[in-house]
Amino acid sequence: MVEDMETTVAIACQGGGSHTAFTAGVLRAILQELPDEYEIGALSGTSGGAMCAALAWDGLRRGDTQGAIDRLEAFWNDIAAETPWDRFVNNAALLGSRLTAEFGSFGVSPYRHSGSVSAQRELRETVERHVQFDDDVPSSPPHLFVGAVDVESGSFQVFANGEQNSAALLASAAIPNFFRAVEINGAGHWDGLFSQNPPIRHFVSEVDPEEKPDEIWIVRINPVATSETPHSLADIADRRNELAGNLSLEQEKHMIEAINDLIDEGVIDDERYKPIELREIDLDMELDLESKLDRSPDFLEDLMERGEAKASAFWTATETASRANGHGGS
Repeated sequence: MVEDMETTVAIACQGGGSHTAFTAGVLRAILQELPDEYEIGALSGTSGGAMCAALAWDGLRRGDTQGAIDRLEAFWNDIAAETPWDRFVNNAALLGSRLTAEFGSFGVSPYRHSGSVSAQRELRETVERHVQFDDDVPSSPPHLFVGAVDVESGSFQVFANGEQNSAALLASAAIPNFFRAVEINGAGHWDGLFSQNPPIRHFVSEVDPEEKPDEIWIVRINPVATSETPHSLADIADRRNELAGNLSLEQEKHMIEAINDLIDEGVIDDERYKPIELREIDLDMELDLESKLDRSPDFLEDLMERGEAKASAFWTATETASRANGHGGS
């Protein structure tokens, strides 16, 4: 009997605002170059990473890889600040954010002005132009997991396979300083960066054993290390954001790695568990926190191109790496 060599992959997309245009570039390259022996079984994400994951998911669940690529490109084209007024608003927001980071804030709650409502409504309309939830197409495969947090209870929320439609994506991207909490089932929800960034454990805990991936590919936006201890308020805020964004990711990874070790040591011998290889594609750029708000077309396009280049380098490494199933678990 010929052994089935197909490798099932789950892709986890870390959040990071405009920086996740990099993720769109990574996904674009992965979808264009994915060999026949690989299958994408699930995607997850938070904030901007959730947007990218959902765009790819909506094409793939229709069996339309090119449609997934087209959705990613069209969404980020719509997000870009193209008109003179939009460029002015974008530049003013960036300047205000950088001044606030360095000199302190006189901040205004998003509940005290209508601008946040307008911005959230515009984002909803953009999402719904490119992700169609209400039709007869099966919601999976692949599976989709979107992370957010219930503000009042503090519990992490993961919305699966288009659950709650665009509201789940808006909740995952609801940065508290800029947007009002998104109400779902009577409770306000905030940005997924406060919960699982991105969800990983659901790749192994919310699916049947035979659907568990052989590999998990993580698109990391926040750098793990920094070259020096930050001193300015802006740099301190930047590093705090990076560390907070990575905290849950490292915990999620540790769970997979711990089970991998137990399988390798023979402590776990149960068909419900399998070794899972963890691999990463990282942004690896020196970018400040405020640039996560930057919607300049050139900036977004540069990030997408870097994502494509990183994914191509990832493929080169993939071709030389062992594809055996015993290197990685859960």
